[in-house]
Amino acid sequence: MSIYETCEWSDNYRAVVATIGPSYRVIVDRRAFGWSLQQRRARKGKWFNIASIVGFRGNLSKVALPLMHSGHVKDHGITQETIDAALAHLPERFSPEPTFNHLTVNTRPPPETPARGSTSYKTAHDIFDPR
Repeated sequence: MSIYETCEWSDNYRAVVATIGPSYRVIVDRRAFGWSLQQRRARKGKWFNIASIVGFRGNLSKVALPLMHSGHVKDHGITQETIDAALAHLPERFSPEPTFNHLTVNTRPPPETPARGSTSYKTAHDIFDPR
């Protein structure tokens, strides 16, 4: 896996779920908290978040058009219907299902409890010895 597949600002980010014209896209946040709407500010520039951690498709659809640059919207003929069509395949509510393999949450194993009657590291004898 390339480092660019894990960077949200990269063109090669692997969790892109929708594109809206050439300068806007929707990604899954790298920590799997929700969707983010991103904008590319230059022709070959980096991607920047303009709406982060949105959990519902309806909310993402509502905020997308007002946050987009009006010149871009006019030039590319983007309407609310265009945005709804681009987001139609997303579930109604974000859930970090194992649909993206790199979003698996790693958990630590439970700590091991020492067995009763273990020896002390200082005295090398049983610390529970009643003598």
